[in-house]
Amino acid sequence: MAVSDIGHPFQGKAWYWVEASYGGGLSGATLPISKYIQDIKVGTGDKGQDIRSIESAVVIERLEQTDEPTISIEYTPQVGDTLISDCIDRNSCCVLQSLAFEFGANTCGTGDNVTYYYGVGFKPSSVKISAAKNKPYTISIDYEGKSIVTNATARGVEPSALAGAANQFNVAGSITKTGGFNPTGSKIAYITDSIDITVDHQLSGYTDHDSTEKSYLVEGTMDVSGSVNITLDGAGGMHFGEVKSLTDFTITVNMGGAGATKLTLPGCNWNNSNPNINVSGEAMMESAPFTCVPSTCSSIVDTV
Repeated sequence: MAVSDIGHPFQGKAWYWVEASYGGGLSGATLPISKYIQDIKVGTGDKGQDIRSIESAVVIERLEQTDEPTISIEYTPQVGDTLISDCIDRNSCCVLQSLAFEFGANTCGTGDNVTYYYGVGFKPSSVKISAAKNKPYTISIDYEGKSIVTNATARGVEPSALAGAANQFNVAGSITKTGGFNPTGSKIAYITDSIDITVDHQLSGYTDHDSTEKSYLVEGTMDVSGSVNITLDGAGGMHFGEVKSLTDFTITVNMGGAGATKLTLPGCNWNNSNPNINVSGEAMMESAPFTCVPSTCSSIVDTV
């Protein structure tokens, strides 16, 4: 293999499908992820286990382990994004859809110098949404799955890229709070300059006795939490009181203009408050953590 055959940057492709059945692979429409993908990691999981013996100080054999493939994707969402909804909202009976992915690497190469990773039976273990002043929204999703194989050619056909605008924290969207103290209108505070939201699906994988691949990925509890960096208006007294009284509120995050993703997080409470009175000369602010309890598994994600 020549030096020119190494894997090169900026030659990646990515798309996905919603599977018709768990691990069934590509099915129906081929869906784009984003024009602004920052990072994709594909993992095999640990495949070997050491076996020793009382007869020797060295390993006698390495035994094959079950497949525990993983995928991590980080991207900036656009108007028209579908992956967020497919990875947060659960269907009836609180079950997640399973997804198939295909990622191309070194796609300007030829023959064995090109690799397409094809993964089936993937569900999101956690979804993180974050944004801050002068930054775009960032979506980070960690998946567990059934299998990943490689090939020199793609199984699917690359879909048309999303045409919608990238979602930016200070442009077009809004973050509002319903319930409890609102200093003006439905704002959380006079200034909110960052937000982080995490949805954990608490997956458990099950592998049958005669296979190395998962037969099922089962969803556990659906845990929703986050934090917002806010000014402590009125020196933080009202916010402090909301924390102490476990006041219920709903946070709604519109991530952009018309057609952008909207997150509605009901049943929220502040976790704690630690107002800091100091000599910094800056406005009183706090990174305020919260936990939310949605009434259903399928009502968090919508569009503006």
